[in-house]
Amino acid sequence: MATQSLDHRVSTTRTAEPRDTWDQDYREWETMETTKRKRSSGEQIEARKKTRVDSLAVSRQRCPLMEVFHEYGLLEMIISSLYPDDLMALLLCSKTMHKTILPHSSSLENLLGKLKCSGRGVRIRNKRHKKSTFFDAYDCTEYIRCGAKESDTECRPCSKCKVSTCDECRIHCVYQSIYETPCDEDELPNFSGFILLSPSEIPILSPHHMSSDHSAPEWESPAHGSSAPHHDQGFIDVPFEEDSFGLPECVEELLELDLGSHTLAASASSNVVHPSPVLRALYQATEQRKRWFCGDCLPKDGSDSRSSLQDSQCQCTLRNRFLDRWLCLRCYEAEESSLDTMFAENKEHCACGRQAGKKTCLWCWGEVTHPILGFDVVSNGDAEETV
Repeated sequence: MATQSLDHRVSTTRTAEPRDTWDQDYREWETMETTKRKRSSGEQIEARKKTRVDSLAVSRQRCPLMEVFHEYGLLEMIISSLYPDDLMALLLCSKTMHKTILPHSSSLENLLGKLKCSGRGVRIRNKRHKKSTFFDAYDCTEYIRCGAKESDTECRPCSKCKVSTCDECRIHCVYQSIYETPCDEDELPNFSGFILLSPSEIPILSPHHMSSDHSAPEWESPAHGSSAPHHDQGFIDVPFEEDSFGLPECVEELLELDLGSHTLAASASSNVVHPSPVLRALYQATEQRKRWFCGDCLPKDGSDSRSSLQDSQCQCTLRNRFLDRWLCLRCYEAEESSLDTMFAENKEHCACGRQAGKKTCLWCWGEVTHPILGFDVVSNGDAEETV
């Protein structure tokens, strides 16, 4: 009996212990679950949100790059080392970055003028200008370097888009960019280049080619670093790959010619085609601006300004149109493309069909008063047109 009683107690103890342990673990687990699932109070949630917002604001305020851009002197120094595409990339980073760099509406125009020149004008020139066969035959060299790489080249904001543009990337009436080394020491070097964005290479004569006793220093190769390219200077001659004849023309005189009362179609020599092959590219550029309007068909711009301007005479020159404005080549191309399609039906006479009217300059909206020329046909190299 004692043995059975002992075994019974042992058995009872062994079965009871696991049951008590399991009940205790279950109660602890249930308590933990209840604690985990218990939602935080509304005050605690709001406190956590405020903490996160405050920490985010502090991190933004402490951003070193933003602190630098807030200092205008440092911002100006950084911008002067960037290209236009770099500035665009910065502005697109975030709203905060955009607001920091451009806090005011006038800030963009100011910063655009302090950027490095993009070199887009040089690329346009290389695309549009075509060197003649003489370039390789006479071992010539070409000098075209953007102001972003040459610190001595002058840079200014474009008068239209306001982006910083160097002297090599802006429009010139005559680009002198090609140099030919003289064969003998007593010979003058030869120069050539291009008119506007016309593809034909033309010879450019220095003042010493026309007069041996000229007092000005002789032209030298720009590659030597002694002088800049001689843009808009000297005398232009017939394009190299042109078969016709023409007399050299002084660039300075052409730049100052009053286009309201004179035309580039006439030539000083009677045996030269009209216009002279020397002036053909400039002639086409100046003729493109002319349109015919009668008094009733003159376009209105919301005021009487155009009517009053048409009553005055055009006094445009190549200098004040192309050189005084400091226009980048991208804006020049856009202007010429727009000008060519503007009032296309008014090129020969007023679009209404009336023969009476005034020849108007689209550059200044003044009246062009030079007389109608006596010759019948003008050769422009590709086609013929009546003057």
